[in-house]
Amino acid sequence: MANDFKQKFYDITVLIQQEFDRNLEIYGDKIQCRKGCSKCCSQIFRITKLDAHIIAGHIRSLPSVQREELKKKAREYIDNVVSDRRADNPCPALGSEGECTIYEARPVICRRFGMPVYDYKNPEKVHACELNFKDGDELTDNLLVPNQTFIGRKWDELKTEFGEGAATIAEAIAGA
Repeated sequence: MANDFKQKFYDITVLIQQEFDRNLEIYGDKIQCRKGCSKCCSQIFRITKLDAHIIAGHIRSLPSVQREELKKKAREYIDNVVSDRRADNPCPALGSEGECTIYEARPVICRRFGMPVYDYKNPEKVHACELNFKDGDELTDNLLVPNQTFIGRKWDELKTEFGEGAATIAEAIAGA
């Protein structure tokens, strides 16, 4: 059963990556997302129960030294960072050179950020990283809304099927 959810999760991440790649083709150099760009990795946000499940499985598969290092950073994050609720604390999965150390298992929210993001449940605004797009930048993309509505609905269906709930990346790592 858990493998079904894992496969469905990765099927959705393929759709997200295809959409990200499509946006790279359209906007080219405007999108700054790459290894070392970690501006979005210092925000406090919640991930889904399914994201946390995927991360925990990934953490359990790591070599013990790497696993324990990540779990230590996650516990420190929980103890010292979440309590002060500042928005400038680096994710415990962020490596010393701005790389994501759980890249293969990163949450859906992390996979989507950077490109213009349309949420069919909040259709009044398209969100995008301020490093990539400035307020007032025109987005001319007739596929943005239908593609991301499809992805968003598939993701919502899977979250409902798996079970609602939320955590932080730190909680998912520490609990692995």
